[in-house]
Amino acid sequence: MISVRRITDPSDGDIDAIVDVLIAAFREDVGMASASANSPRLQADMHRRTIKGCIAHGQVHVGVVNGRIQGVVAATSPGADWHFYQQEDFMRSLSPYLSEWYTYHYIPTYEELYRAAFRSGERARKEAWHVKLLAVHPDAQRRGLGRLLLSSICTQADSNGKRIVTDVKSPYHVRWFRQSGFSHRSVKNFTAKDSAGFPLWCMAREPSPPE
Repeated sequence: MISVRRITDPSDGDIDAIVDVLIAAFREDVGMASASANSPRLQADMHRRTIKGCIAHGQVHVGVVNGRIQGVVAATSPGADWHFYQQEDFMRSLSPYLSEWYTYHYIPTYEELYRAAFRSGERARKEAWHVKLLAVHPDAQRRGLGRLLLSSICTQADSNGKRIVTDVKSPYHVRWFRQSGFSHRSVKNFTAKDSAGFPLWCMAREPSPPE
């Protein structure tokens, strides 16, 4: 049985289960490897912070398969632009290289992505629902769980007439989001010391008119 539910006050066990799903889903993700310098500890911290940040500043929905959390979508709501790298204790935990990479490469390039995508630049992102994470455990993929999770945010966005934006790192996910009503707005290439780098596409979905 597959179901989707919103979580607002998760237990530590729920958070741990969500982080486990994210680690499994992003195991081969070059962008995550670059952003964490291939540190499993840092990857888990980034996921945990993002889930908690989206619970506080947006919505988190989990996909449950046979009683187990196997998927998650986490989004910030309009007016609540939030990033884990804006937290001072996170930046203090980084190596000198990663701290410099975020400050002088990732953050400026990320802002360029949105200036290229929208005339109002980052304001367009702040005024939209921003899907930070959408992932399904590899063991539960190809069952439609990802689309069910995404639809929970689409329903909310349509109800208040708001755009949804998200950032994806592969042509496969660009195609997947296009099939879900998103359009490609811009792309920027990111580089990193220990990897070949990665592209990041900005995708956007306009609200559906009421029936």
